[in-house]
Amino acid sequence: MSIGNNIKKFRLSKALSLQQLADLVSLSKASIQQYEDGTTQPSNKALLSIAQALKVNLWSFFETVEVTLELAEFRHGEKLTDSESEKKRIHDEVISRSQGFMELENLLNAGINFDNPLADLLVRSVEDGESAAKQLRKKWKLQNLPIDSICGLLEDQGFKILTVERQTDSPGICGFIREHEQMIPFIILNILHEHVRETTRKRFTIAHECAHLLLRMDDSVTKDLAEKICNRFASAFLLPATALIDFLGSQRISISLAELRELKEVYGLSIMSIIYRASEIGLINYDTCREWIEHYNGWRIAQEDFGIFTKSKEEPTRLNRLVNRALSEQRISREMVAQLMHVPLDQINDKFGNQKLNLI
Repeated sequence: MSIGNNIKKFRLSKALSLQQLADLVSLSKASIQQYEDGTTQPSNKALLSIAQALKVNLWSFFETVEVTLELAEFRHGEKLTDSESEKKRIHDEVISRSQGFMELENLLNAGINFDNPLADLLVRSVEDGESAAKQLRKKWKLQNLPIDSICGLLEDQGFKILTVERQTDSPGICGFIREHEQMIPFIILNILHEHVRETTRKRFTIAHECAHLLLRMDDSVTKDLAEKICNRFASAFLLPATALIDFLGSQRISISLAELRELKEVYGLSIMSIIYRASEIGLINYDTCREWIEHYNGWRIAQEDFGIFTKSKEEPTRLNRLVNRALSEQRISREMVAQLMHVPLDQINDKFGNQKLNLI
């Protein structure tokens, strides 16, 4: 649907005549008619005035596809369908923010087609979660290397990652946006949840939600088992078994806190998760695992921080990069950026800058 068709659609939905809309935006009736017919294109200033008069988001005029939303379950057993008001709020926010994102990608010809490399894999057990993580690393050519930014990695693979403020125990939620036959995965991070206090916890949340999106569970898998599978996937994806074995060696009966701190700082997994990881791959037995955890818990009471992952803050950055690119190429106006990014117009230059280098 063209910009002109969208202007007409919103005008009619407000029961306004051509002349009435023209009067509201101080333009001629002929100009509005030409915009709707597609014989002329409105300027950014005119389009912003029309959007304000019709009380719609500026990016609504650029909508070219019908988008519907499919949502996965909340973590901790919560479901969106348990609360219609919550479902609608999340639905509207994701659609509103994703629409502008996708239109900006189309404008810059910078879209990424999502392809699930695990689509043919049927998961039945926790061990399958381990195997899936290993297979994904191979597909994405990660070998056993640390993932400096899982948020950036997923964005580069076509995931849309958003942040919201939600008063709930759920740190994350995931789902799909449907665009014709294409399914676009998204992850919503709750920035009011305690997991944001430490980047390693946020990384685990992202990896866990990624598992919900990529893994096809067998019908026999219960909700509790699915959570365990996704947890196993997350830890295996962030810290491969062979990498941990190479780092620690085999058949350990003790471990130094310095080793745990280095693993946390390199691979971005919490100390507790690393200890559990050593147990789940058979590097240590259950009794040793409990002993290490008790020792660590007793020791850390007197410590504020023990090892900090500093390679990334695990915040989505792709949309900001696209906005900077579009602004530097003068493909979008500052007014459009303000609406897309929810930033006051007078702060656009401070946030995105207005200086550029000409390379030709």
